[in-house]
Amino acid sequence: MRRLVVPLCLFVAVSAAGPSPGKDAKPALKVADDFVSAEPREPVPTSLAAALAGIKVPALGAHIAFLAAPSMEGRGLGGRGLEAASEYVAAALALAGVPPRAGSDTKKPLPEAYFQSVPIREITAFTGEVTVERRQGEQVRTRSFSSGVDCLFSEAPPQSITAPVVFAGYGIREEKLGRDDYRGLDVRGRIVAVLFGLPSGTEWQKPELVSRYGAEKTRERWAAKLETARAAGAVAVLGVEGEEFATRLLQGEHVEPRLFLPFEGGGEAEALPLVRVSPAAADAVLAAVSLDSASARAAKPIALPGVTVTIRTGGTERLVTSRNVVGFIAGSDAKLREEALVIGAHMDHLGRVGDVMYPGADDNASGLAALLEIARALAAAPEKPRRTLVFAFWTGEEKGKFGSGYWVRHPLWPLKHTVAYLNLDMIGHPWSMEEIRKLVADTGLPNGERFLAGVKPADFAEPGVAEWSPALAEVLRRAGPAAGLALHLDRTDGKNGGSDYRDFARAGLPWVRFFGNFFPAYHEPGDTADQLDSAQVQRMARLCFATAWLLANR
Repeated sequence: MRRLVVPLCLFVAVSAAGPSPGKDAKPALKVADDFVSAEPREPVPTSLAAALAGIKVPALGAHIAFLAAPSMEGRGLGGRGLEAASEYVAAALALAGVPPRAGSDTKKPLPEAYFQSVPIREITAFTGEVTVERRQGEQVRTRSFSSGVDCLFSEAPPQSITAPVVFAGYGIREEKLGRDDYRGLDVRGRIVAVLFGLPSGTEWQKPELVSRYGAEKTRERWAAKLETARAAGAVAVLGVEGEEFATRLLQGEHVEPRLFLPFEGGGEAEALPLVRVSPAAADAVLAAVSLDSASARAAKPIALPGVTVTIRTGGTERLVTSRNVVGFIAGSDAKLREEALVIGAHMDHLGRVGDVMYPGADDNASGLAALLEIARALAAAPEKPRRTLVFAFWTGEEKGKFGSGYWVRHPLWPLKHTVAYLNLDMIGHPWSMEEIRKLVADTGLPNGERFLAGVKPADFAEPGVAEWSPALAEVLRRAGPAAGLALHLDRTDGKNGGSDYRDFARAGLPWVRFFGNFFPAYHEPGDTADQLDSAQVQRMARLCFATAWLLANR
């Protein structure tokens, strides 16, 4: 594959323009604890204020414009645009004075010294089929359903799974709402059939539940249900879709002709196989108990006697290599430099699909630009942080968090000496005042009007934070005002998260998610540099910088 050459002049132009927060006991929290005023509670250290002022809009905008340009071809995994982006990032780090390894020399030439190779499985000529066998006494009925007609398969290697089937309702376990669709069911070694979406009732329309079970991305929408099924012992999930399933297929939703999977176990490789099936396929499965896909929505979970399903996937496998880009700044404290803070952003986007190019300006040229400028500002700061800082630019996030997952399994800095992970993804679009008002109302914030009176949409952010780390939340409570932002802290476990913090959360490491807002052109060709707000990227970059500074100097 021919490589895109990135001229050095482009890099020069851009460059011109206490205790560690580990797993703590969770205290009883009030709603007000999650809201942070932009008014500083303490003076901002002079060195921090000077470094924050050095993160400027023109440099951020230049990075974004280059990384989202047509010449980068959408930075798709396996494409030359992503290769060029990784070389651009490595060259920018070198120009900023950020070395590839802290405290050590390397014989590798630049930019290769910054790269961590990530092996990936490429699967082409994918095929998939679901066969339903129903036994009634001596009678056996068999029907098969094909990929792209009645089935859509999650990314999976060639394999065959045959097992009895259990209907597990919506596949939800929510203790606070008194619902456990697996109560009394033995699903060990079985395939579970699970309905899409949420049960009826206003109690299921809370934002956190809609986000968990009704997200726009298919992977995120099914992640929690897959994890619940896996924990219960299931071997695969049949996701029963609604009547709009055929429309989605006709509009082009399909298994990609070229799939990517982790080369080894971990991440997506450990997830249960998910096959989303049409109402017709679901009816064939549920007929054993006189149900169909419509009536099942009001039915209780139940075993399906005599029903066995075989899931077959096929294709041609090939080993390919992608790469993370990693830079280090050694800590200034002789003892604390053995501990590191990792800050990451993913380089890849969707690339080209046929003749359509997906630029990925917000997703995630915005996060890349912020991380490059954070690294540059920290390298230029006269006062270096006490702990080591690791800047990680990930590959393969869109296809399954490949780069960050590989790092967690093969870290270039030991996880046991990593104090936290900070993630930058899609930071180029702010909240609206209407959305902030709805958040305050939905959470029931006492004296909410007083909070709203002091908030401007441009000066508000909602970072996600590991719910088990109140110490990390406290750092954010200091970092927000230092960066001039009011905050709402979104505390979650992160283990089914939609970005690169997921595998860090699964490894038990504290994490923060820096994210702006969704926008109409998300994962569309319209995600271009001229449609995002570079000043919003600056605000989020400064928030991340302040958080990193405070963490690294605790």
